[in-house]
Amino acid sequence: MIQRIQSIYMFLAAICFAALWLPSLVLLKTENPGEAYFSDSIFYANESMLILIGSGVSAIMALISVFLYKERGMQIIVAAVSSLMHLLFCIGACFYNVFKYQKLAEFIPANGMYFSMAGIILVWLAVRAIRRDQDLVKSMDRLR
Repeated sequence: MIQRIQSIYMFLAAICFAALWLPSLVLLKTENPGEAYFSDSIFYANESMLILIGSGVSAIMALISVFLYKERGMQIIVAAVSSLMHLLFCIGACFYNVFKYQKLAEFIPANGMYFSMAGIILVWLAVRAIRRDQDLVKSMDRLR
Protein backbone atom coordinates (compact mmCIF):
# COMPACT_ATOMS: atom_id res chain seq x y z
CA MET A 1 0.00 0.00 0.00
CA ILE A 2 2.48 2.67 1.09
CA GLN A 3 5.16 1.41 -1.31
CA ARG A 4 3.22 2.62 -4.32
CA ILE A 5 4.05 6.10 -5.55
CA GLN A 6 0.40 7.15 -5.79
CA SER A 7 -0.05 6.49 -2.08
CA ILE A 8 2.85 8.79 -1.33
CA TYR A 9 1.44 11.44 -3.66
CA MET A 10 -1.99 11.25 -2.02
CA PHE A 11 -0.50 11.36 1.48
CA LEU A 12 1.51 14.46 0.59
CA ALA A 13 -1.60 16.01 -1.00
CA ALA A 14 -3.53 15.38 2.22
CA ILE A 15 -0.78 17.13 4.17
CA CYS A 16 -0.90 20.10 1.77
CA PHE A 17 -4.69 20.31 2.06
CA ALA A 18 -4.60 20.01 5.86
CA ALA A 19 -1.89 22.68 6.12
CA LEU A 20 -4.58 25.30 5.58
CA TRP A 21 -5.71 24.58 9.15
CA LEU A 22 -2.53 26.14 10.51
CA PRO A 23 -3.56 29.39 12.21
CA SER A 24 -0.69 31.48 10.88
CA LEU A 25 -0.93 30.40 7.24
CA VAL A 26 -1.50 33.35 4.91
CA LEU A 27 -3.46 32.74 1.72
CA LEU A 28 -3.31 36.15 0.09
CA LYS A 29 -1.73 39.51 0.70
CA THR A 30 -2.70 42.85 -0.78
CA GLU A 31 -0.66 45.97 -1.29
CA ASN A 32 -3.18 48.27 0.39
CA PRO A 33 -5.56 47.51 3.27
CA GLY A 34 -9.20 47.19 2.32
CA GLU A 35 -12.40 46.11 3.98
CA ALA A 36 -13.59 42.91 5.68
CA TYR A 37 -11.00 40.14 5.22
CA PHE A 38 -8.45 42.55 3.79
CA SER A 39 -8.60 45.16 6.58
CA ASP A 40 -5.05 44.25 7.57
CA SER A 41 -4.07 43.53 3.92
CA ILE A 42 -3.63 39.83 4.80
CA PHE A 43 -6.18 37.07 4.22
CA TYR A 44 -5.62 34.14 6.57
CA ALA A 45 -6.98 30.67 5.86
CA ASN A 46 -8.78 30.49 9.21
CA GLU A 47 -10.80 33.66 8.53
CA SER A 48 -13.22 31.82 6.24
CA MET A 49 -15.20 28.83 7.48
CA LEU A 50 -15.82 27.72 3.88
CA ILE A 51 -12.09 27.41 3.26
CA LEU A 52 -11.55 25.47 6.49
CA ILE A 53 -14.36 23.03 5.75
CA GLY A 54 -13.27 22.59 2.14
CA SER A 55 -9.65 21.95 3.04
CA GLY A 56 -10.58 19.56 5.86
CA VAL A 57 -12.93 17.49 3.71
CA SER A 58 -10.38 17.45 0.87
CA ALA A 59 -7.65 16.24 3.22
CA ILE A 60 -9.87 13.50 4.64
CA MET A 61 -10.90 12.35 1.16
CA ALA A 62 -7.26 12.26 0.05
CA LEU A 63 -6.42 10.07 3.06
CA ILE A 64 -9.38 7.80 2.33
CA SER A 65 -8.14 7.45 -1.22
CA VAL A 66 -4.80 6.13 0.06
CA PHE A 67 -6.59 3.15 1.63
CA LEU A 68 -8.69 2.34 -1.45
CA TYR A 69 -5.72 0.72 -3.17
CA LYS A 70 -7.62 -2.48 -4.01
CA GLU A 71 -10.35 -0.62 -5.91
CA ARG A 72 -8.50 1.57 -8.39
CA GLY A 73 -11.63 2.95 -10.06
CA MET A 74 -13.05 4.15 -6.77
CA GLN A 75 -9.63 5.50 -5.77
CA ILE A 76 -9.52 7.64 -8.92
CA ILE A 77 -13.02 9.00 -8.28
CA VAL A 78 -12.34 9.86 -4.63
CA ALA A 79 -9.04 11.53 -5.51
CA ALA A 80 -10.58 13.56 -8.32
CA VAL A 81 -13.50 14.67 -6.15
CA SER A 82 -11.05 15.66 -3.41
CA SER A 83 -9.07 17.79 -5.82
CA LEU A 84 -12.18 19.34 -7.36
CA MET A 85 -13.64 20.11 -3.94
CA HIS A 86 -10.44 21.81 -2.87
CA LEU A 87 -10.32 23.78 -6.09
CA LEU A 88 -13.91 24.97 -5.73
CA PHE A 89 -14.11 25.62 -2.01
CA CYS A 90 -10.64 26.86 -1.13
CA ILE A 91 -9.20 28.49 -4.21
CA GLY A 92 -12.63 29.53 -5.46
CA ALA A 93 -13.45 31.20 -2.14
CA CYS A 94 -10.15 33.09 -2.21
CA PHE A 95 -10.75 34.45 -5.67
CA TYR A 96 -14.38 35.21 -4.88
CA ASN A 97 -13.25 37.42 -1.98
CA VAL A 98 -10.59 39.05 -4.14
CA PHE A 99 -13.19 39.92 -6.78
CA LYS A 100 -15.81 40.93 -4.23
CA TYR A 101 -13.58 43.48 -2.51
CA GLN A 102 -11.94 44.71 -5.76
CA LYS A 103 -8.43 43.57 -4.83
CA LEU A 104 -7.66 41.69 -8.05
CA ALA A 105 -5.08 44.18 -9.31
CA GLU A 106 -3.08 44.14 -6.10
CA PHE A 107 -3.33 40.67 -4.60
CA ILE A 108 -0.19 38.62 -4.01
CA PRO A 109 -0.50 34.85 -3.48
CA ALA A 110 1.14 33.61 -0.29
CA ASN A 111 2.09 30.25 1.24
CA GLY A 112 -1.46 28.96 1.58
CA MET A 113 -2.18 29.36 -2.11
CA TYR A 114 1.04 27.54 -2.95
CA PHE A 115 0.11 24.66 -0.64
CA SER A 116 -3.28 24.44 -2.34
CA MET A 117 -1.79 24.32 -5.81
CA ALA A 118 0.84 21.78 -4.73
CA GLY A 119 -1.90 19.54 -3.31
CA ILE A 120 -3.91 19.67 -6.53
CA ILE A 121 -0.82 18.86 -8.60
CA LEU A 122 0.03 15.94 -6.29
CA VAL A 123 -3.50 14.54 -6.68
CA TRP A 124 -3.16 14.83 -10.45
CA LEU A 125 0.15 12.92 -10.32
CA ALA A 126 -1.47 10.26 -8.11
CA VAL A 127 -4.37 9.79 -10.53
CA ARG A 128 -1.89 9.39 -13.39
CA ALA A 129 -0.02 6.71 -11.43
CA ILE A 130 -3.26 4.92 -10.52
CA ARG A 131 -4.30 4.83 -14.18
CA ARG A 132 -0.87 3.49 -15.11
CA ASP A 133 -1.31 0.68 -12.54
CA GLN A 134 -4.78 -0.01 -13.88
CA ASP A 135 -3.45 -0.31 -17.44
CA LEU A 136 -0.67 -2.60 -16.26
CA VAL A 137 -3.15 -4.92 -14.54
CA LYS A 138 -5.34 -5.01 -17.66
CA SER A 139 -2.38 -5.90 -19.86
CA MET A 140 -1.35 -8.67 -17.47
CA ASP A 141 -4.88 -10.07 -17.57
CA ARG A 142 -4.65 -10.24 -21.37
CA LEU A 143 -1.50 -12.32 -21.13
CA ARG A 144 -3.18 -14.98 -19.00
